[in-house]
Amino acid sequence: MRRAKQLQPVGKLMEELERESLLRVSAAQSRLDEAQQRRADLQRYLDEYREMFAQRARSGMGVTGMRDYQIFIARLAEAVQAQQSMVEQLTLECQRERESWMQAAARKSAVGKAIDKAHAEDRKAEDRRTQRELDERAQRQRGAL
Repeated sequence: MRRAKQLQPVGKLMEELERESLLRVSAAQSRLDEAQQRRADLQRYLDEYREMFAQRARSGMGVTGMRDYQIFIARLAEAVQAQQSMVEQLTLECQRERESWMQAAARKSAVGKAIDKAHAEDRKAEDRRTQRELDERAQRQRGAL
């Protein structure tokens, strides 16, 4: 079991790297979810203020009130666009983290297969050694008779 034992630390390292990578994916996904929720909230506020502006404009409002609403709506639209940019950046980050996790999982799997193969080879070598000892013992017993 010598070779398999030598590979065990590498296997544990690959497991840890995959686990850390998965945590980064989870954190990135959480940031993305929060940003999407903020964008949706901002968009809802923008839609509400546009509707309120349209209602007040129909019922009559002063020039100053119209200008103030338009300025506020424009700023809110900018905030929605800025949040959309943040969502796009976080989407890319989330994709990169997922790809990194998939690569870490593939490395972990490859190392796991190598460890399994080493275990099998070690068992075969041990079985051959045991069989050789049994054969030698049997020959010695036949020679002693």
